[in-house]
Amino acid sequence: MKAIVYKGPGAPLALENVPKPRAEPGELVFKVGACGICASDLHAAEVGMAPEGIVFGHEYAGEVVEVGADVTGWEVGDRMVALPGKPCGSCEACQAGKLIECASYVLQGFDPRMPGAYAEYATAMAGLAMKIPATLPYQDAATIEPLAVGVGAWTSAAVPAGASVLVVGAGIIGLSVAKWARFFGAGDVGISEMVPARLERARTLGVDVVIDASQHGDPVAEYQRRTGRAPSVIFECVGRPLIHKLIEIAPTGAQLVLVGTGMQTEQFTVLSAAMKRLRMIFVLAYEPSDFPFVLRMLASGRIGVDGLVSATVRLDETPEMFARLQKPNDHCKVLITP
Repeated sequence: MKAIVYKGPGAPLALENVPKPRAEPGELVFKVGACGICASDLHAAEVGMAPEGIVFGHEYAGEVVEVGADVTGWEVGDRMVALPGKPCGSCEACQAGKLIECASYVLQGFDPRMPGAYAEYATAMAGLAMKIPATLPYQDAATIEPLAVGVGAWTSAAVPAGASVLVVGAGIIGLSVAKWARFFGAGDVGISEMVPARLERARTLGVDVVIDASQHGDPVAEYQRRTGRAPSVIFECVGRPLIHKLIEIAPTGAQLVLVGTGMQTEQFTVLSAAMKRLRMIFVLAYEPSDFPFVLRMLASGRIGVDGLVSATVRLDETPEMFARLQKPNDHCKVLITP
């Protein structure tokens, strides 16, 4: 089968022929219907945190083509999404149902033991997979993972109803957080962003306060000028070193929610945050229960994917698009489709 292979830092991805996966016990093999190019893939490739030869891709949906031994409840032809990984199943965290806290968790698309879905076919653990209805397009279903990141960040922050919220960064995670902020009843929801196309997407989604960061270096001050209130919760959704700046502009008593999971070193002074009595939480991914919740909300039409997907590419077009996304660009979510 054809797959897109990572060749190392600075090298372009390559379209190669690789062996088609087979369903081991507990696994499903699926034909990829859509797979998102994630900023985490881009960051991992940039800083060399991915092993050479890996196939990226952890935001996917597809059709089951093979069912592993001892798997029940699944048939060839079922449409599915899955949490992208393989827990050990036997450690204390797994036994408690906290699968993503498994000490031996294999993160799909970043570990050669579980290649991702930048490919014609990929595998998923049947116990982490969910069926999707025929009415939900694969391209929409492939956004469940980033939408789950957004809802996971929101619930982890325990944001009070009616809170004033500022989101820094209007990529797919920032827009996802903004969608859930509106869904769960935040007060004024603001987004700060520099890229014009992303600012326009935020406006299209109905975000209350859209701040052009190229014109307003202090989005907190601009948010307060336009709403009469300082944001009580600030979500960082950029994934680049930004904590020092956020501490500098945050109002006293604010909560900083670090969602971007940047892979570069941050430098900040604890005292500067302590003097403002700031609260900071670092969130990663989502709880397993967030996935089926997002699926239900999408399937029922209570949350939408409008504004999230900015382009689709074929598998053979992926290396070129990946290289474009590693440079400044105005995309949100790019999906690889057949």
